[in-house]
This record gives sequence, C-alpha cells and structure tokens, in this order.
Amino acid sequence: MKHVQSKFVWIIATFVLLIGYVVSCTKGDQVLDTPQVINSGTDLVAVKVTTAPTLDGVVDAAWDNSPTLEFSTTVPEVTGDVFRGYTGNIIPWVKMKSAYDANNIYFLVQWADPTQSLKRNPWYFNPITKRWAQELGTFDFTTSPYRTPFYEDKMAFLWNINNSVSGWNSGTCYKSCHTGLPAADASSRHYTNYPSEKIDMWHWKSVRGGVNAANQIHDQYQNNAYPNGRKSDPGVDVYQNNTQSLVITGSSPAVSVSVPKYIIPTRTDYGWIMNSEVTAGTAKLVTAVDANGVLTLSDASTIDPNVGTDYQRVGSGVGPKAVPGLTLNDSYTGSMGDIPCKAVYSSGSWTMEFKRALKTTDTEYDVDFSSLEDQYFGFAIFENAQIAHSIKANLVLKFKK
Repeated sequence: MKHVQSKFVWIIATFVLLIGYVVSCTKGDQVLDTPQVINSGTDLVAVKVTTAPTLDGVVDAAWDNSPTLEFSTTVPEVTGDVFRGYTGNIIPWVKMKSAYDANNIYFLVQWADPTQSLKRNPWYFNPITKRWAQELGTFDFTTSPYRTPFYEDKMAFLWNINNSVSGWNSGTCYKSCHTGLPAADASSRHYTNYPSEKIDMWHWKSVRGGVNAANQIHDQYQNNAYPNGRKSDPGVDVYQNNTQSLVITGSSPAVSVSVPKYIIPTRTDYGWIMNSEVTAGTAKLVTAVDANGVLTLSDASTIDPNVGTDYQRVGSGVGPKAVPGLTLNDSYTGSMGDIPCKAVYSSGSWTMEFKRALKTTDTEYDVDFSSLEDQYFGFAIFENAQIAHSIKANLVLKFKK
C-alpha cells in the first residue's frame, strides 16, 4: 500500500513539473518558432547567402540552395484587339530562384522562348515607292500573308510600393490593369486607382539595354495618371529612335520624308547603334536623300538601296543591311538604372540573373525589401511584343530567415 501511495505521489509531482515547464516556455518573453508555410505553385523563396551569385547568365553553385518556383504564363484576351495575334499564347515554363544577403536581393529567371528577338522596328527600303520605312512592332494584318512583328523580347515584375495599393495581395498586376478604354486611349492601359497608390515596375527590354549597353533592367513605376500610368524612375533613358525627316533633294514643292538618322555602312545583321559609335565616327549621319531613295552620308559617300536587296524586305524578314531603329546611350542613369542584369539566350530559352539593393535611396518609386516581409508580385513575359504580355499574377516572394 505504501508503495502504491509513493508511486501516486511521484506521478502527481511529475505532472506538476511538466505543467510548470510548459508555462515557463510560453511566457511573454519567449518566442515559439512558427514553420514558414510555402505554396510550391506561387511562392518564390529567397534564401540567405554569404557568397553572392555572379551576374553572368550562367547558373552556378550559388543557386544550389534556392528552391525553384516553376509555372507557365498565358496572354489573356482583352478588349480592343490590343493583343491581337498574341491572345492565348502560352509560355510553357518559367523558372525562378531568389537569394539575398545583407545588402542585395538576387533573382534568377529562365523562360522558354522559341525566337531571340533583337531587331526592333528596323528600317528597310521599298523599291516600288522609293521610300524608306520601318517595320511595325505589331502584327501587320493589312498584308497577305500578314507580317509578324519586328520588336524585342521583354520581361516585367510589378511590386506594391509601401503597401499603397488597395487589394494588391489578392490581385497584384490586375489592380492596375484597365481594359475597355476608348480606342483613342489605346483600349487597355496600366494605371493605379488612387493618387496615393504606386507600383514598382521592373521592365527588362532585350534591345533597349537588356543585352547591351550596361546590361540593365529599366526601373519604372506606375501611378494613377490616365490613361497611361507607366513612368520611368528619375534618370536618363538608354535609347533614342534612329529617325529624322529630310527634304528630298531637288523636290519642288519641298517633300519631306522619314529616313534613318545614322547608318553603319559596313555592318550587317545589327539591331542597334551605340552613341559611342556615332562619336567615334563608325556610324555615319545621313545628310541627304534623293527621289530614288539614295542616301548621302556625312563622309560624302552614298548608299543606293535599289541595288540588290540588302536594304529591302526579303520574304518575311529584312535584308542583312536593314538599319536599326534605335541608338543607345552607354546606360540608364539615376534611379532608372539601379538594377544590373545579365541575360543569355541559348537553345530556345532565356537565362537572366539580376540584383537590386534591398532598400534603395529612392523611397518614392522603389519597393523596400529590407524588412524581409512577404511581398506579393505580378510577372509577365513579352515574347517579341510591344504590349501583349503573358501573365502570372498573385505570386509571393518569401524570405527564408
């Protein structure tokens, strides 16, 4: 009997000690670890690293510990035929990884793309009209067969600046997407709904600084300016349109026509002209054009585009000496240029690495990651498209602490 009583006392004492331990572990000065919930279909997990990835477009060991978020994107149907020719197109796979350190956040983005598009609105010569013209950046349905666009590949992220956009977490990029606008206002546009709302837009453009110049993503933002709320962060843009208007030599009355501003006569299959090449004299200024479309250059040489087809349309493409539609500065500057990148195209896909400071000095137009809180975002791919984009909304960046 004494043995039973002793055992009972021991059980009671053990129970009391256990309760005391549990209570002591849940006091106000104690923190219980809550496992981070990850949705494999929507969540991009940024892993803390001590060695930063090298921005060279090569997937190296620095990314080994970062989980992959994989998804597909689709071009939606919108009003006004804005996405005509692209609607329903699917990017079958996009792969993302992320990492961060004390100062920066890093991204690796890869996606399928059947064509590397690096000729944006090139100039060609029409031997029938004797005029120079630029290829369209959209589908030309006035021709038979219709001509596909001459543009560039692009990619974009949208982020909520300072949690300013109402309902952002449930809609992300759709919170600023407005369709059904008057045709005069381009039918579909991005702008926020209230003056207090701002969105950080990272807009990579392959031809305009994405694979040349300083290799940068164009840092932009969206506000509620109607009808187009897409704006550039403070700074200087990287590109200018390579166009000018000249009077046809000897025409009376004077007839003005559009022609390229600069040409590199010895170059073939080129998609841009650097302004440094203009300064160096490699690119020549077009100083005159005659009634047959013959160009006179700044070194007094001439180009007769009627000879052969090098400057003309060739089938569904353009000849090897088609002239680029733009010139480029060395880089984006200011807040506009604070996202360095490196993009490489190979075997039907793009691989791009880029970084940005967790917190930039631009508190008005840049999202702040320094709190390491979850950030919802929207993502889009533009496959050789001006505005038609393939979308994945409601993604979430989560920091593994």
